[in-house]
Amino acid sequence: MTFFDRICAFLVILTFFPVNGSAQNAAIGFWDSHLPYNTAVGVATDRQTIYTFCNQAFFTYNANDGQQVTYSKVDGMSDIGMQCGGYDKATNTLVLVYSSGSIDLFRNNSFYNIPDIKRINKPEHKKISQVYTENGFAYLSTTMGVVVIDLDKEEIAKTYKFQVDSETVPVNSFTSDGNYFYAVTRTGLYRGEKNNPMLQNTAAWTNLYKKDTFTAVATVEDKVFLSTKKKIYTVSGDSVFAVYTAPRNIQQISAGKEHLLIGVGDNSGGVMKVMDKSANVIDSFDCSDSTAQAVQLADNTIWVATPKRGLKKRSASGIVSIVPDGPSNPNAYDIYVNNKDLYIAHGGFNGSYFAANNRDGFSNYKDGTWKLYRSGSYPALDGRDYSYLAFDESTGTLYAGSYLNGLFIMHKDGSSEAVNHNSLFDGSVAYGADYHQVMGLTLDKRDNLWVTTMFSKHQLCVKAKDGTWSKYRVPDIDYGGGAVAVDDNGQVWLPGYHIDGLVVINTKNTVNDTSDDEVYHLLSGKGYGNLPGNGIGCVIKDLNNDIWVGTDNGIAIFKQCSVRAGSSGVCEAEVPVIQNGNHSGSLLEGEQVKTIAIDATGRKWVGTRNSGVWLISADAQTVIHHFTKDNSPVPSDYIQKIAIDKVTGDVYIGTDQGLVSYHSTATEGGQANVNVVAFPNPVRGDYTGVIAIRGLVAGADVRITDIAGHLVYKAYAEGGQVVWSGKDHTGRRPQSGVYLFFVTDKDGKQTYTGKIVFIQ
Repeated sequence: MTFFDRICAFLVILTFFPVNGSAQNAAIGFWDSHLPYNTAVGVATDRQTIYTFCNQAFFTYNANDGQQVTYSKVDGMSDIGMQCGGYDKATNTLVLVYSSGSIDLFRNNSFYNIPDIKRINKPEHKKISQVYTENGFAYLSTTMGVVVIDLDKEEIAKTYKFQVDSETVPVNSFTSDGNYFYAVTRTGLYRGEKNNPMLQNTAAWTNLYKKDTFTAVATVEDKVFLSTKKKIYTVSGDSVFAVYTAPRNIQQISAGKEHLLIGVGDNSGGVMKVMDKSANVIDSFDCSDSTAQAVQLADNTIWVATPKRGLKKRSASGIVSIVPDGPSNPNAYDIYVNNKDLYIAHGGFNGSYFAANNRDGFSNYKDGTWKLYRSGSYPALDGRDYSYLAFDESTGTLYAGSYLNGLFIMHKDGSSEAVNHNSLFDGSVAYGADYHQVMGLTLDKRDNLWVTTMFSKHQLCVKAKDGTWSKYRVPDIDYGGGAVAVDDNGQVWLPGYHIDGLVVINTKNTVNDTSDDEVYHLLSGKGYGNLPGNGIGCVIKDLNNDIWVGTDNGIAIFKQCSVRAGSSGVCEAEVPVIQNGNHSGSLLEGEQVKTIAIDATGRKWVGTRNSGVWLISADAQTVIHHFTKDNSPVPSDYIQKIAIDKVTGDVYIGTDQGLVSYHSTATEGGQANVNVVAFPNPVRGDYTGVIAIRGLVAGADVRITDIAGHLVYKAYAEGGQVVWSGKDHTGRRPQSGVYLFFVTDKDGKQTYTGKIVFIQ
């Protein structure tokens, strides 16, 4: 039976087939974010919706029905690193201020960016400590005065500057009462009449009080309160006087509905004190964290932004935390993902190999829910800086390596164990004998677990499939270790310390016997390995069993290198020359390459220290995409890890400021058509993106026809997925109706038939 005979045979049957789309499948080229929402830096309200500003994103919470909505760069935010924010009820505008100086105005579910302050070349002018809003204007307290934004016109209207001896004094906070504006600075409290047209001149302001350094000012029903590090003041006429001394440092003050909300330091982090207009403290409650800002609704509920525990709600029934589901920490140092089962390691260390002392462990996202594995919250999970992950898919065992505390093992049944004290790992010569520094993990095709360590006499350990451990003293690389790879010939590739290059160990596939090993040390320079740089960021095996190495000066490829006795010089790297626009040169020359991932078609996703993500063609000749923090939702150009879900094709990009994923075109093809799905399906009339069919046999022949059997599109799968623009050979969008797709392998043995519905 020919291919088109099969089409005709299926026409009648397919009339009864269900549409095989899924709302869970993102369109090709779309992004998603995977961010924490516990890092709150501020809060605002329209008296019903609570807006919580976090470091990397923000979320809304409806106080009436409890509905939460999260927003990030994926949704249109221009930046990350939120400094503060505010809400103006006159224009229904949310003001978002970032550490870069960029400002977003958010209303009607759309973002408008004001880049003026960001464009200023002096970083010291980009510090914005507070947003005060009133009657369609936002007043930003900055290091160069009060910047006033006209929210209707979406532009900076003017700036109030306060100069002392020709020096502009930074403004810490700003407010108003019925008749006056108030600005607090290190040189005192300034007051100016609101209707004075000359407020851009310092002479139009009166310095009411110079005897103390005020940090914040807030107005409660026209009553002006000020704070220093330890005291609360009020303004009465032209006089300023202290009304309260806090037991510890005052963290912030905020204007409630009819109370002043004062955050005061405490052993637990912070306590919120509630003060009436007569300066009496009438209530107090523990926030179990320091306080950043607070608001109060008409029902007297108090909502507090805390930097580690997100949004806190205080009502008559008690205190609850409100944090949208997400990972425990933005830092994504290592990633493992398979079929939407995602693990993120939050540890790491700096460029000088100093530990970060991060106790947030790792986070797991599966079936729409996050589970957080923090230090001390799980049996045997008692350590810091869990930085490396490996997952044995044959047994369901997760391995998590700590930069300080050895190896954590979690089995499929939930049981766990720690390989740390009194283990095979040597004690650290840098941190002490009680510390065991794991620097890399990988499983080879024989299910041996390879572990590299740092500042250790034995830099490499291996756990064989039978559970026995062995360790290696690797010559030439001192105490170093790092990201490790094992090729199909059983050769182990591992970096040396700092700039010690790369070592290849031919184990002869006898992992418990080191006596027959051959070792070769690779460095820069022809005849020595030809590495473009001796600082190694990553090592990975590609689909052809070639080894790709990311260095501090671009990329090197070792093709079919085999280490044998007397084989000096046979392992020489190729440094590919790549075409990027009208320019050509060595692949990412001058870039510090931190991570490389390889998709089902052999394309290389490369993450760098300073220039974001590069997608390189399989032959390493062409730049396909270059994603940075400025042209994409990637939160930072410091890329720490890239991992690819071989089932969905999603590319996960881990940075020091959070994790995002990109729905790419390539998935891993199988031996059969399994769980085939087309998406989006149905295709709505307003959809302009591409259509994908995945779950296909590797390299499948896919043909799309109309219901009458006329060919509309033909392609071969990239791995296990085909991407279609949704247009026929004339470039037109199909009319409403049912379209059929037919899948077959090269032998005609693996076939599948489905349909896609277009709705105009």
